[in-house]
Amino acid sequence: MNSDPRGQWCIFYTKTKETVWHTMKLQRSDGVLVSAKTYDEVFKFVKYQDAWQFAKNLITDGPEPKYDAQVKRVCRARGDAFYLSGN
Repeated sequence: MNSDPRGQWCIFYTKTKETVWHTMKLQRSDGVLVSAKTYDEVFKFVKYQDAWQFAKNLITDGPEPKYDAQVKRVCRARGDAFYLSGN
């Protein structure tokens, strides 16, 4: 699965036992999510449905899911910064 630079949807996630939320940069081969620091690092989906399906798989993964996730719209701010909008 590859990020699409034309995309506007991203995954906003937290570990289930934590309260700090992050924006997804990538998912490593061992299933761990890595957070993005700049707009260009954010993993972007073109279709909301694709992002929602990915988030759903994170939430329902195994008997005890590791992550809670939401789909948000990612927007570019000044420089390398970004912000999320939606729910």
